[in-house]
Amino acid sequence: MDKQHVLVCSAWPYASGVPHLGNMVGSLMSGDVFARYYRLRGKDVLYVSGTDAHGTRIEYEAEQEGISPAELADRNHRRIVEVIEGFGIRFDNYTTTESPVHKDFVRDIYLQMEAEGYICTKVEQRAYCRQCEKFLADRFIVGTCPKCGSPHALGNQCDACGTILEPEELIEPRCTLCEGSDIEFKETKHWYLDLPKLSDALQEYVASKGFQGNVLRFTQQMINDGLRPRAMTRDIDWGIAAPFEGAEGKVFYVWGEAALGYVSAVVEYFASDERWRDFWFGNDVFQIYAQGKDNITFHTLIFPGQLIASGQGYHLPDQIAATEYLNWIGGDSFSKSRGVGLYCDDALKLMNGELWRFYLLYSRPEGRDVNFSWEELEKAVNGILISNIANLCNRVLSFVQSQFDGIVPDVAVDAEVSNALAECVGKYEAAIESGSIAQALRAVCDLAGFGNEYFQRKKPWATKDEAAVASAVHFVKGMALLLLPYMPEFASSVLAVLGVQDGAWDDLETELRGTALTEDRVLLERIDVDAIRAQTEATESPSEEAEPEGVTVSYEEFQRLDLRIAKILEVSEIAGADRLYQLRVDLGSETRTCVAGIKQHFESSDLIGKSVLVLANLEPTTIRGVRSECMILAAKGNTLGLLEPNPSVEPGSSVS
Repeated sequence: MDKQHVLVCSAWPYASGVPHLGNMVGSLMSGDVFARYYRLRGKDVLYVSGTDAHGTRIEYEAEQEGISPAELADRNHRRIVEVIEGFGIRFDNYTTTESPVHKDFVRDIYLQMEAEGYICTKVEQRAYCRQCEKFLADRFIVGTCPKCGSPHALGNQCDACGTILEPEELIEPRCTLCEGSDIEFKETKHWYLDLPKLSDALQEYVASKGFQGNVLRFTQQMINDGLRPRAMTRDIDWGIAAPFEGAEGKVFYVWGEAALGYVSAVVEYFASDERWRDFWFGNDVFQIYAQGKDNITFHTLIFPGQLIASGQGYHLPDQIAATEYLNWIGGDSFSKSRGVGLYCDDALKLMNGELWRFYLLYSRPEGRDVNFSWEELEKAVNGILISNIANLCNRVLSFVQSQFDGIVPDVAVDAEVSNALAECVGKYEAAIESGSIAQALRAVCDLAGFGNEYFQRKKPWATKDEAAVASAVHFVKGMALLLLPYMPEFASSVLAVLGVQDGAWDDLETELRGTALTEDRVLLERIDVDAIRAQTEATESPSEEAEPEGVTVSYEEFQRLDLRIAKILEVSEIAGADRLYQLRVDLGSETRTCVAGIKQHFESSDLIGKSVLVLANLEPTTIRGVRSECMILAAKGNTLGLLEPNPSVEPGSSVS
């Protein structure tokens, strides 16, 4: 790649909470690898992102917690920064959409779009909840997707199929605040980005970039469906106020302003220095965007459309490095509220962030969705990283330290080793520059396999073969350099023993003949996957956190709960789950399946025939591949107690 400046951007995490492992590997961690790789290549690299502090999700969740959106966003921004640091991710500027620089930039660029004729207005009928007396946008409204039939589509997008939606397109919509369906469509005025007017320019842009896979498929599908004006304003309270005349009380749609943060973050980083323009204008810059596949069309059509519409001549995104989904075990979606999956703050309590980097990047979902697997974690960390790579590094370096007085023999490297390293470097370079981060890492793992075989075959401890020793040091150094973008702490420690500081790409060919090693050792300890798994499963059931003190619910809210008595008919195991049972319960007029985290408290034989209290109208969810259609209620003190009626009543009896 012949560009001097490289701008790496990763999708902005929402301020609603810390990211899960899938979010981490798809955006923040992948972006870090790209940035470190191009720095290794000697490029002028800038890596930016930030916390997405606005939008309906933040307003909704703040309302649920009884705090202001600003408080929620600020608190979670600090938590996300801690997680980023824990995973060894190094940004040049990690900011927030609450930044004054961002707000000013967003307002200015929209006025530029308006002046160029790409902002239009429409008076239309928008979803309005009579119960909440509120317009419903984005995450305030949910319903069935008209495209794929998913029952969980939101008012702005269906995560299941990636289709961008408007609230009025949802089938059987309901308000997420009150869960009601008393929705009317009320007249309001909004400001739109005129995508049809940008259609020719966008199609020319897409054709020029040679997008592949899902990036091309999702983008082309939106084009084929016909580009429509996209609403850029919302009738909500939290966000950046729209500057248009007559737009009082309107704020920008979260995706109408968040992507613009890639520009404002660079402006903010350089302050008043005009060097920010090196990364946003001209042809001597290459831009990479790391994200999950659900964000593709925002980055290939809407964001480029905004830049074109401004009339300023911005450089447009070059590479959309979109991953598939990393799902939880059994293909279940991560969910904090349902206790499904592992979130990054909890993950760092269980295992070092550097080790997580290796597993996640080795298993990065490229080409298809991937499910988290304890077996694959064991294989990647203990089998490949520690037993293969780290063991080889320690074996070779300690051999030189003990048998050659810490001095690398002053002889040439075997051609066999030079050729193997050159072949690996070629595969690595091609893979990472095409966006295949996992493929590049696997090439390094293959080199480690060659290195172990070579060292064992040459038996320098018996032959005193100095060329074999010098060659072994050469491929250890090569592996460490190639691992710098993936495991910067470990790789740097290996290079430090070799006397290589601030490793650079040119160091790959440099032979360390006669170099004195330090006396340090490079060791990684094996992980106890069973212990990590046990700790994870201890929290892998719906959250048992108590309501904060002082929080009350209205009588109307209580009335919406369908509490009934159910009789347990069957109890069965769930494969791989230490805390969960699958139950079949009788609700009088029907039987349902329920997943309950009570296995550590009750024997299955003691449960059959029991009458228990259940919440019958909880939204069904899938836990460990089993659809759970109600929730058993229990009291938790020193032990767990099921709530049973006294005296006994018929299954299906209501509780009020």
